[in-house]
Amino acid sequence: MRKIILKTVLFVSPFIILHLITATFYFSSLAAPDLLRVGYFPFFKEYRSVFQKEFERKSYFNEISKAKNKKAKILIMGDSFSGQGNYGYKNYLAEKHSVLHLDTSFKGNRLQILYEFLNSDFFEEYEVEYVVLENVERKFVYNSKKIDVSKTRKRFEFNKTENNHKALIKKEKGGFFSRETISFPFSMFRFYLDENYLSKNVYNVTLKTNKLFSNNSSKLLFSEEDMLGVQLNNNLEGVIKLNNVLNDLSKKLREKKVKLIVLPAPDKYDLYYDYILDKTNFPKPLFFQYLGFLKKDYIYIDSKRKLLDQLEVKKDMYFYDDTHWSPVASKIIANEIDKVVN
Repeated sequence: MRKIILKTVLFVSPFIILHLITATFYFSSLAAPDLLRVGYFPFFKEYRSVFQKEFERKSYFNEISKAKNKKAKILIMGDSFSGQGNYGYKNYLAEKHSVLHLDTSFKGNRLQILYEFLNSDFFEEYEVEYVVLENVERKFVYNSKKIDVSKTRKRFEFNKTENNHKALIKKEKGGFFSRETISFPFSMFRFYLDENYLSKNVYNVTLKTNKLFSNNSSKLLFSEEDMLGVQLNNNLEGVIKLNNVLNDLSKKLREKKVKLIVLPAPDKYDLYYDYILDKTNFPKPLFFQYLGFLKKDYIYIDSKRKLLDQLEVKKDMYFYDDTHWSPVASKIIANEIDKVVN
């Protein structure tokens, strides 16, 4: 009997150790920073405490699916870079202007949805002066290729989309014999010992300096999607087509007495590219360079340039542990939009 117990203990003990490591340093819920969660990297809460005051701010903006007042200065249509709540640029902007946000009750490509709104009576019902169209860099050209300019949305489709929206909450994983129990400890040790590698969709790259983040790390974590988007975005023809789509949207909005503000959100990889120590396997992103010299009939915010201007004097422009910009960048972006609106 003792031998059986001893063999069982010897067999189970490594899993107990691995499980304890995973349970202590890995968080699989959607509330955890996305790059750490997806890449199986260790999560230290101390870093996030830097932004605690911003996370506790009062919310001033209105979600379009809940707003009773259908009149506002600004309508924001964007992806997750616009979806940040009380610490997002829309909330800082909403302290000065009335802001409606097209929340996740409306799923899908914002370029497509804007065409559908223009082809319906949306802008007759929702009175706004400006539309801020935000799209992350890696998906902007791709989204311009997936558009039906004649599609429309009828009023009952707005109601159906809004009323059926339910927030999805991902439960914590990490069972005793789960995939995380095996994968995370291996990835964690590699995180401390290896450099410039791809770990489950997240790159871990060495920087020239440790002064860009408040935790004094010389690592840059960014999504593999950033790299995959470079090939498409470095095609000048694709960027020209995107610009033509944006000009067309601006023209159609002007007919409804609405101005279009275009806000590309730089990929984290692009914003910090010049600080990567070894660029051998990392091509230079050209999206903002190409888009910058094209003729525009819309209001353009060169967010990359605005953020780069202050990157060396303000730490944590983007979260160290996440794909998205932090409250530091949110305030800069809100200020730029405010200048345009005023």
